[in-house]
Amino acid sequence: MGNKGSKDFASIAANSRLDEKDLKELLKTFQKIAGSDGLLDKAELKAVIEKKYGGIDPTFSNILFNLFDRNNDKTVNFSEFCLAYGYLVNRSLDDVIDVSFRCLDLNNDGFISRSEMRAVVMMNKKMEKYVKVYNRETPIDKIQLLPIEVSKINQEADELFDLLDKNNDKQVSKDEFLQLVNTDAEIKRRLTSMLVKDESVDFFK
Repeated sequence: MGNKGSKDFASIAANSRLDEKDLKELLKTFQKIAGSDGLLDKAELKAVIEKKYGGIDPTFSNILFNLFDRNNDKTVNFSEFCLAYGYLVNRSLDDVIDVSFRCLDLNNDGFISRSEMRAVVMMNKKMEKYVKVYNRETPIDKIQLLPIEVSKINQEADELFDLLDKNNDKQVSKDEFLQLVNTDAEIKRRLTSMLVKDESVDFFK
């Protein structure tokens, strides 16, 4: 890797709050799943998710890719990959502000809709069931939620969305989101407990 590689590792370590041992392991993982161009695109990510979980949850793959793709160029390089992992393992309340809007804005149109909020909360509940009820033995896209569970999930998502949508225009802009999350500790806490969950860390293993 040479001197340049050493400097790159030092820079990535500082920005991701990971040590050199973590980065070396992540490099091995990244090289296994990235394309021949040394980058990870959404199709390659979906293939990894399908192999690992026995199926694809579109919301989960979108959240992960948005978390990885820091500059929104539709590809993920090694530095972005490490920054995402660093967020997941070292995440704090302050980190949430930097990444949660991107994870909730599933279609990257610059706004969070009620349906996107519902989809993210739904995905988290399915992931929780995948781990705690099915012990990771049932493909994630086969996990079914009962009608009463769906109703409660939608209610939870709607309550959070209504808190964010202060001007009642049925969408949450980034400025609106950041202003509120920066000043409301309870909303920040709820987003921290909801987004991606710990199962996403297992994706890197």
